[in-house]
Amino acid sequence: MRTVHVQKDSPLLVKTYQLFAQSVQNGDMLSKKMSFEKFQDTFFPERKGITAVNLLEEEGRAFAFGCLDESIQKTFITMVIVKEEERGRGLGRWILNELEQELIARGKRHRLEISFFNPITLSWVIPWRRGAEHPNMPGVDVGSGAYLFLKNCGYRDFSMQNSYYTALNTYHYPKAMEDKKNELAHAGFKLDLYDERIHTGMEEMLRRFGNPMWEREILGEPSRQKGGRPILVPLYEKRVCGFTGPLDVEKNGRGYFAGIGIDPDFRGKGLAKVLFCELCQTLKKEGASYMTLFTGENNPARNIYEDAGFSIVRTWADMRKED
Repeated sequence: MRTVHVQKDSPLLVKTYQLFAQSVQNGDMLSKKMSFEKFQDTFFPERKGITAVNLLEEEGRAFAFGCLDESIQKTFITMVIVKEEERGRGLGRWILNELEQELIARGKRHRLEISFFNPITLSWVIPWRRGAEHPNMPGVDVGSGAYLFLKNCGYRDFSMQNSYYTALNTYHYPKAMEDKKNELAHAGFKLDLYDERIHTGMEEMLRRFGNPMWEREILGEPSRQKGGRPILVPLYEKRVCGFTGPLDVEKNGRGYFAGIGIDPDFRGKGLAKVLFCELCQTLKKEGASYMTLFTGENNPARNIYEDAGFSIVRTWADMRKED
């Protein structure tokens, strides 16, 4: 057997796409269907610091894809697919090993990872929720055959992620959260849309969180006066005590969610739970029909989402292999 490298403009990419499309059609994975052009752009991103490696078995029976992200010094396995009629013959293990060796040789790193840090993001369809999808698979679906396959190839769990869903078209504030909101109002807190001309402390708070993604997302958002998306914040007097947003409704009806954070000086008061419920209510008013998100199995933030009425719809394993 021999592998061939598939490039973005290679005729062999059609074979790779056909394997992917058939696997999705068969229900082997939850990935959303995508056009050939979308597949091409997704698996060969033109982004600085990212090197994609796509290997195809010469007869088109299997392919494996991975990438290196130099910005965070990590090496990722993204996908391994074998034709259904060719499974059970060692093709999957063989082509995965070929990919691993090439990624290690290129990146000079011996740790391989499957996690939500992967810059190649794949949208997936929420089972039994018509039309609902989430923009990123945060690991390996523990209900899939891929999970056991990777375990048997030496990959080990290092974290579990839960994906959550709720319908927004019927969403209402839970009674306990309404009561908490009134209690916070009596204590001097209010919820409002962030206005950089009036409110203080946003940048300092975000720096304290130490989350570069939040800094880019929130601080990089233009002001509402310049057409930026609104950011929902709890306030004590004029000081920003937390954030969630930006408020946005995606074309598929999903309410956008970048994250939620509360300034350490104001934690323990129930602000996060009330702020999140306010986000859901506001997105509903803006026309969102549902929301999805994910968080770690052991992340206390899961209590925020569960108290707001969200349900777990999938569990994912973040996995690593040390060569």
